Amino acid sequence: MTLAADDRSLDLFVAERPRLRALAYRMLGSLSDADDVVQDAWLRWAAADTGAVDSPRAFLTTLTARLALDRLRAAKASRETYVGQWLPEPAVTPEGDAPGNADEPEGSVPLALLVLLERLGPEQRAVYVLREAMDLDYAEIAGILGRSAEGCRQIMRRARAALEGPVRFPADGAGTRALADAFAQACASLDYGRIVALFSQDAVLLADGGGVARSAFNPIRGPDRIARFFLGVQRKRALLLDLVPVRVNGGPGFALRRDGDLIGVMGVDAADGLIRRLYLIVNPRKLRTEGLW
Repeated sequence: MTLAADDRSLDLFVAERPRLRALAYRMLGSLSDADDVVQDAWLRWAAADTGAVDSPRAFLTTLTARLALDRLRAAKASRETYVGQWLPEPAVTPEGDAPGNADEPEGSVPLALLVLLERLGPEQRAVYVLREAMDLDYAEIAGILGRSAEGCRQIMRRARAALEGPVRFPADGAGTRALADAFAQACASLDYGRIVALFSQDAVLLADGGGVARSAFNPIRGPDRIARFFLGVQRKRALLLDLVPVRVNGGPGFALRRDGDLIGVMGVDAADGLIRRLYLIVNPRKLRTEGLW
Protein backbone atom coordinates (compact mmCIF):
# COMPACT_ATOMS: atom_id res chain seq x y z
CA MET A 1 0.00 0.00 0.00
CA THR A 2 1.37 3.42 -0.96
CA LEU A 3 1.65 6.36 1.40
CA ALA A 4 -1.19 8.06 -0.49
CA ALA A 5 -3.34 4.96 -0.04
CA ASP A 6 -2.41 4.85 3.65
CA ASP A 7 -3.48 8.47 4.06
CA ARG A 8 -6.75 7.85 2.25
CA SER A 9 -7.43 4.78 4.39
CA LEU A 10 -6.77 6.79 7.56
CA ASP A 11 -8.93 9.69 6.39
CA LEU A 12 -11.83 7.35 5.63
CA PHE A 13 -11.62 5.78 9.06
CA VAL A 14 -11.32 9.09 10.90
CA ALA A 15 -14.43 10.36 9.09
CA GLU A 16 -16.39 7.26 10.15
CA ARG A 17 -15.01 6.98 13.67
CA PRO A 18 -17.69 9.02 15.54
CA ARG A 19 -20.45 6.97 13.92
CA LEU A 20 -18.68 3.68 14.64
CA ARG A 21 -18.11 4.66 18.28
CA ALA A 22 -21.78 5.56 18.65
CA LEU A 23 -22.77 2.19 17.16
CA ALA A 24 -20.49 0.29 19.54
CA TYR A 25 -21.69 2.33 22.53
CA ARG A 26 -25.34 1.63 21.75
CA MET A 27 -24.60 -2.07 21.50
CA LEU A 28 -22.42 -2.29 24.60
CA GLY A 29 -23.48 0.49 26.96
CA SER A 30 -19.83 1.10 27.77
CA LEU A 31 -17.64 3.86 26.36
CA SER A 32 -14.51 2.00 27.39
CA ASP A 33 -15.60 -1.13 25.55
CA ALA A 34 -16.75 0.96 22.58
CA ASP A 35 -13.31 2.54 22.36
CA ASP A 36 -11.70 -0.91 22.42
CA VAL A 37 -13.99 -2.09 19.63
CA VAL A 38 -13.21 0.95 17.49
CA GLN A 39 -9.48 0.41 18.07
CA ASP A 40 -9.81 -3.23 16.99
CA ALA A 41 -11.77 -2.12 13.93
CA TRP A 42 -9.02 0.33 13.02
CA LEU A 43 -6.31 -2.34 13.29
CA ARG A 44 -8.26 -4.66 10.99
CA TRP A 45 -9.08 -1.85 8.58
CA ALA A 46 -5.42 -0.78 8.46
CA ALA A 47 -4.38 -4.36 7.64
CA ALA A 48 -7.04 -4.82 4.95
CA ASP A 49 -6.74 -4.18 1.23
CA THR A 50 -8.96 -1.14 1.48
CA GLY A 51 -8.53 -0.31 -2.18
CA ALA A 52 -10.61 -3.36 -3.02
CA VAL A 53 -13.46 -2.33 -0.69
CA ASP A 54 -16.46 -1.08 -2.66
CA SER A 55 -18.14 0.66 0.27
CA PRO A 56 -15.84 1.60 3.16
CA ARG A 57 -18.84 2.79 5.19
CA ALA A 58 -20.65 -0.55 4.89
CA PHE A 59 -17.42 -2.49 5.48
CA LEU A 60 -16.62 -0.57 8.66
CA THR A 61 -20.20 -0.82 9.92
CA THR A 62 -20.15 -4.59 9.46
CA LEU A 63 -16.73 -4.93 11.07
CA THR A 64 -17.64 -2.79 14.08
CA ALA A 65 -21.04 -4.43 14.61
CA ARG A 66 -19.53 -7.92 14.56
CA LEU A 67 -16.74 -6.97 16.97
CA ALA A 68 -19.25 -5.32 19.31
CA LEU A 69 -21.56 -8.33 19.16
CA ASP A 70 -18.70 -10.67 20.09
CA ARG A 71 -17.80 -8.45 23.03
CA LEU A 72 -21.44 -8.16 24.12
CA ARG A 73 -21.83 -11.94 24.18
CA ALA A 74 -18.75 -12.19 26.38
CA ALA A 75 -19.97 -9.37 28.65
CA LYS A 76 -23.41 -10.88 29.27
CA ALA A 77 -22.13 -13.46 31.74
CA SER A 78 -20.20 -10.92 33.81
CA ARG A 79 -23.17 -8.54 33.91
CA GLU A 80 -25.38 -11.32 35.24
CA THR A 81 -23.04 -11.69 38.24
CA TYR A 82 -22.44 -7.95 38.65
CA VAL A 83 -22.70 -6.69 42.23
CA GLY A 84 -25.89 -4.64 42.48
CA GLN A 85 -27.57 -2.79 39.64
CA TRP A 86 -25.60 -2.61 36.37
CA LEU A 87 -25.96 0.77 34.67
CA PRO A 88 -24.38 1.95 31.42
CA GLU A 89 -21.22 4.02 31.47
CA PRO A 90 -22.50 7.60 31.09
CA ALA A 91 -21.46 9.94 28.29
CA VAL A 92 -20.88 13.20 30.16
CA THR A 93 -20.37 16.60 28.55
CA PRO A 94 -20.34 20.16 29.93
CA GLU A 95 -23.73 21.73 30.52
CA GLY A 96 -23.18 24.31 27.78
CA ASP A 97 -22.72 21.67 25.06
CA ALA A 98 -25.60 21.05 22.67
CA PRO A 99 -27.13 17.56 22.97
CA GLY A 100 -25.96 15.16 20.30
CA ASN A 101 -22.70 16.99 19.57
CA ALA A 102 -21.65 16.02 16.05
CA ASP A 103 -18.21 14.97 17.29
CA GLU A 104 -19.70 12.76 20.03
CA PRO A 105 -23.00 11.32 18.75
CA GLU A 106 -23.03 8.77 21.57
CA GLY A 107 -23.97 11.73 23.79
CA SER A 108 -27.43 11.76 22.20
CA VAL A 109 -28.28 8.22 23.37
CA PRO A 110 -30.65 8.52 26.35
CA LEU A 111 -29.41 6.68 29.41
CA ALA A 112 -32.93 5.32 29.85
CA LEU A 113 -32.74 3.66 26.43
CA LEU A 114 -29.43 1.98 27.25
CA VAL A 115 -30.95 0.66 30.48
CA LEU A 116 -33.92 -0.74 28.55
CA LEU A 117 -31.64 -2.38 25.99
CA GLU A 118 -30.16 -4.51 28.77
CA ARG A 119 -33.38 -6.54 28.59
CA LEU A 120 -32.38 -7.83 25.16
CA GLY A 121 -30.20 -10.74 24.18
CA PRO A 122 -27.05 -9.91 22.18
CA GLU A 123 -28.55 -10.60 18.73
CA GLN A 124 -31.78 -8.79 19.59
CA ARG A 125 -29.81 -5.78 20.70
CA ALA A 126 -27.67 -5.83 17.57
CA VAL A 127 -30.70 -5.97 15.27
CA TYR A 128 -32.52 -3.27 17.24
CA VAL A 129 -29.55 -0.88 17.19
CA LEU A 130 -28.73 -1.48 13.53
CA ARG A 131 -32.34 -0.94 12.52
CA GLU A 132 -33.44 1.87 14.84
CA ALA A 133 -30.22 3.81 15.39
CA MET A 134 -28.21 3.13 12.23
CA ASP A 135 -31.26 3.00 9.92
CA LEU A 136 -30.12 -0.13 8.06
CA ASP A 137 -32.63 -2.23 6.16
CA TYR A 138 -33.15 -5.89 7.01
CA ALA A 139 -31.13 -7.09 4.03
CA GLU A 140 -28.12 -5.09 5.25
CA ILE A 141 -28.58 -6.34 8.82
CA ALA A 142 -28.86 -9.91 7.55
CA GLY A 143 -25.51 -9.53 5.77
CA ILE A 144 -23.86 -8.30 8.95
CA LEU A 145 -25.26 -11.04 11.19
CA GLY A 146 -25.18 -13.90 8.71
CA ARG A 147 -28.93 -14.45 8.89
CA SER A 148 -31.85 -14.10 6.52
CA ALA A 149 -33.73 -10.82 6.25
CA GLU A 150 -36.89 -12.54 7.50
CA GLY A 151 -34.97 -13.97 10.44
CA CYS A 152 -33.82 -10.46 11.35
CA ARG A 153 -37.40 -9.21 11.15
CA GLN A 154 -38.45 -11.91 13.61
CA ILE A 155 -35.61 -10.97 15.96
CA MET A 156 -36.73 -7.35 15.76
CA ARG A 157 -40.30 -8.28 16.63
CA ARG A 158 -39.07 -10.19 19.68
CA ALA A 159 -36.87 -7.26 20.67
CA ARG A 160 -39.77 -4.82 20.49
CA ALA A 161 -41.93 -7.19 22.51
CA ALA A 162 -39.21 -7.43 25.16
CA LEU A 163 -39.10 -3.64 25.30
CA GLU A 164 -42.91 -3.62 25.60
CA GLY A 165 -43.63 -1.78 22.36
CA PRO A 166 -42.09 1.19 20.56
CA VAL A 167 -39.58 3.07 22.67
CA ARG A 168 -40.27 6.79 23.02
CA PHE A 169 -38.39 9.34 25.10
CA PRO A 170 -39.52 12.94 25.48
CA ALA A 171 -37.16 15.54 24.09
CA ASP A 172 -35.04 17.25 26.71
CA GLY A 173 -36.17 20.76 27.52
CA ALA A 174 -35.73 23.60 29.94
CA GLY A 175 -38.41 22.10 32.19
CA THR A 176 -36.37 19.01 33.00
CA ARG A 177 -33.26 21.08 33.66
CA ALA A 178 -35.29 23.31 35.99
CA LEU A 179 -36.55 20.25 37.90
CA ALA A 180 -33.02 18.91 38.18
CA ASP A 181 -31.72 22.23 39.49
CA ALA A 182 -34.59 22.46 41.99
CA PHE A 183 -33.67 18.97 43.21
CA ALA A 184 -30.03 20.01 43.68
CA GLN A 185 -31.08 23.10 45.63
CA ALA A 186 -33.43 21.07 47.84
CA CYS A 187 -30.66 18.57 48.60
CA ALA A 188 -28.23 21.37 49.46
CA SER A 189 -30.73 22.88 51.90
CA LEU A 190 -31.74 19.45 53.28
CA ASP A 191 -35.37 20.23 52.43
CA TYR A 192 -37.20 16.91 52.69
CA GLY A 193 -40.60 18.30 51.71
CA ARG A 194 -39.27 20.04 48.63
CA ILE A 195 -37.44 16.93 47.44
CA VAL A 196 -40.56 14.79 47.82
CA ALA A 197 -42.67 17.31 45.90
CA LEU A 198 -40.37 17.09 42.86
CA PHE A 199 -40.89 13.35 42.27
CA SER A 200 -43.71 11.33 40.75
CA GLN A 201 -45.25 8.63 42.93
CA ASP A 202 -43.67 5.90 40.79
CA ALA A 203 -40.21 7.50 40.82
CA VAL A 204 -37.20 5.17 40.99
CA LEU A 205 -33.55 5.73 41.85
CA LEU A 206 -31.15 3.24 40.26
CA ALA A 207 -27.60 3.25 41.60
CA ASP A 208 -24.46 1.50 40.36
CA GLY A 209 -21.45 1.12 42.62
CA GLY A 210 -20.28 -2.16 41.11
CA GLY A 211 -19.24 -3.47 44.51
CA VAL A 212 -16.41 -0.91 44.42
CA ALA A 213 -18.12 2.20 45.78
CA ARG A 214 -20.90 2.33 48.38
CA SER A 215 -24.34 2.74 46.84
CA ALA A 216 -27.89 1.47 47.07
CA PHE A 217 -27.83 -2.22 46.17
CA ASN A 218 -31.48 -2.38 45.07
CA PRO A 219 -33.69 0.19 43.30
CA ILE A 220 -35.10 2.83 45.65
CA ARG A 221 -38.76 3.48 44.90
CA GLY A 222 -41.02 6.37 45.80
CA PRO A 223 -40.43 10.04 46.70
CA ASP A 224 -40.14 9.40 50.45
CA ARG A 225 -37.40 6.78 50.20
CA ILE A 226 -35.51 8.71 47.53
CA ALA A 227 -35.56 11.86 49.67
CA ARG A 228 -34.41 9.95 52.74
CA PHE A 229 -31.58 8.36 50.77
CA PHE A 230 -30.14 11.68 49.59
CA LEU A 231 -30.64 13.42 52.91
CA GLY A 232 -28.94 10.51 54.63
CA VAL A 233 -25.98 10.74 52.25
CA GLN A 234 -25.67 14.49 52.83
CA ARG A 235 -25.89 14.24 56.62
CA LYS A 236 -23.30 11.47 56.85
CA ARG A 237 -20.66 13.55 55.05
CA ALA A 238 -18.54 16.17 56.74
CA LEU A 239 -18.74 18.13 53.49
CA LEU A 240 -21.96 18.30 51.51
CA LEU A 241 -21.95 16.88 48.02
CA ASP A 242 -21.57 19.43 45.26
CA LEU A 243 -23.96 18.71 42.36
CA VAL A 244 -22.40 20.31 39.26
CA PRO A 245 -24.79 20.62 36.28
CA VAL A 246 -23.64 18.61 33.25
CA ARG A 247 -25.24 16.83 30.33
CA VAL A 248 -25.55 13.07 30.79
CA ASN A 249 -26.15 11.31 27.48
CA GLY A 250 -27.57 14.53 26.10
CA GLY A 251 -29.99 15.12 28.96
CA PRO A 252 -29.87 16.98 32.28
CA GLY A 253 -27.70 15.58 35.00
CA PHE A 254 -25.00 16.24 37.54
CA ALA A 255 -21.41 15.45 38.27
CA LEU A 256 -21.19 14.69 41.99
CA ARG A 257 -18.10 16.15 43.62
CA ARG A 258 -16.86 15.97 47.18
CA ASP A 259 -13.90 18.04 48.28
CA GLY A 260 -13.16 18.72 44.60
CA ASP A 261 -13.07 15.06 43.55
CA LEU A 262 -15.53 13.45 41.15
CA ILE A 263 -17.34 10.65 42.98
CA GLY A 264 -20.35 10.07 40.74
CA VAL A 265 -22.54 11.03 37.81
CA MET A 266 -26.33 11.24 37.90
CA GLY A 267 -28.78 11.40 35.01
CA VAL A 268 -32.29 12.81 35.48
CA ASP A 269 -35.44 11.79 33.58
CA ALA A 270 -38.71 13.66 33.98
CA ALA A 271 -42.23 13.59 32.57
CA ASP A 272 -45.35 15.65 33.20
CA GLY A 273 -43.48 18.14 35.35
CA LEU A 274 -42.05 15.58 37.81
CA ILE A 275 -38.84 13.59 38.11
CA ARG A 276 -39.44 9.91 37.30
CA ARG A 277 -35.98 8.35 37.20
CA LEU A 278 -32.56 9.04 38.64
CA TYR A 279 -29.55 7.09 37.37
CA LEU A 280 -26.67 7.32 39.84
CA ILE A 281 -23.30 5.92 38.75
CA VAL A 282 -20.61 5.90 41.43
CA ASN A 283 -18.53 2.96 40.19
CA PRO A 284 -15.17 4.72 39.64
CA ARG A 285 -14.43 2.48 36.66
CA LYS A 286 -17.31 4.15 34.80
CA LEU A 287 -16.41 7.76 35.58
CA ARG A 288 -14.53 10.03 33.19
CA THR A 289 -13.54 13.64 33.73
CA GLU A 290 -11.96 14.52 30.38
CA GLY A 291 -13.28 17.82 29.08
CA LEU A 292 -15.40 18.61 32.16
CA TRP A 293 -12.96 20.75 34.19
